[in-house]
Amino acid sequence: MATKWTWQRWSSRWAGAPDEDLASVFRRVRVSRTANTQAMWARDGRTRAFCDLGAYLLHQHHLKGEAAAERRLFRNLSGEELMHAAARLIPDPELAQSLDKQRWSDTWGHQEAFIEDLLAYIFRSGPTLRRILEAQQQLVDQAQSLPLGELIRAGVEVEMASSAEDPVVALQTFFEAALPHKPSIREAVARIENEMLLVWASLYEALLTAYDVRLRPGVTYMDMAGLFNTIIEGALLRTRSLGAAPRTSTGEHILAAAIIKMLPGLCEITPTQIETRKRLLPLPLPLDAPAAGE
Repeated sequence: MATKWTWQRWSSRWAGAPDEDLASVFRRVRVSRTANTQAMWARDGRTRAFCDLGAYLLHQHHLKGEAAAERRLFRNLSGEELMHAAARLIPDPELAQSLDKQRWSDTWGHQEAFIEDLLAYIFRSGPTLRRILEAQQQLVDQAQSLPLGELIRAGVEVEMASSAEDPVVALQTFFEAALPHKPSIREAVARIENEMLLVWASLYEALLTAYDVRLRPGVTYMDMAGLFNTIIEGALLRTRSLGAAPRTSTGEHILAAAIIKMLPGLCEITPTQIETRKRLLPLPLPLDAPAAGE
C-alpha cells in the first residue's frame, strides 16, 4: 500500500516532458464549456492529480492483488473513492482536500468521461520516452569502458529492471491485453511503439558507430530496433510471469543471450569480436526524444 511518503515518487513516474500540455490529453473535461475553459481545467494540477490517483488505484486493484475478487475494470474509480484516496495518499493537505467528489464531478460529470481521459493519460508517450532515455544514458556511460558484449549484458539488466519496475509500462501492457479492440488504445500503442523504436534505433546507430560495427546490406537500424523490441517484450512478460528474469543454462540473461546470437546476422561482426570489440569513436549523445510526428 502506498503512503503519503511514497506519493511524490508515484506521481513523478507519470510526469511527461517539462513542456507537456495536458490540454491535448484531457479531452473530456468541461465538455459543455468553451475551448478556453476546457484547456484551463485540463491544465489544472488537480485534474492531473485525479488521474495519478486513478492510475494508482488501477495498479493496486489489477496488478497488486489488493482487490482480486473485483472483476469490473474500473469499479474503484468513483469520485468518492478518489476523494478518499486523496486524503489517504497525498501529503499536501490543501491539495488533498481540493480533490473532493464535487471537484471530480465538476471536471468530468460522469465516470465514462473520466475513464476516457484516464486511459489517454496512461497511454501518453512522454513518461515512457523519459524512462527509456534515462536508462539509455546509463548504457552510454558504461560504453566508455566496456567491450561490446559486456555492454549488451549490462544494457539488458538496466532496461529490464527499468521496465519491470515501471507502473506506466505495467498498466499500458495490462490495458493493451484487457481492451485490445478499443481504437484509442490501439492507436496509442502504435504511436508509442513507433516513438520508442525511433529512440532505440538512434541509440543502436550511435553505439554501433562508436564500436565501428556496420550493418549488413539490407538491414536498417529500425529493423534492429523492431527485432530487439519484440524479444524485450517477450522477456519482460516472462519475467513478470515467473517473478524472476529468465536465464540460460549458463546463467546468462536470456535476452542478452538472444541479442548476442542475433547480432552477427544483422551486423558485420563475429561472435568473438562481439566479446572483444571496444569503443573506438566518441558517442554523440545524450539522445533526445523524437519530435512529435517525426
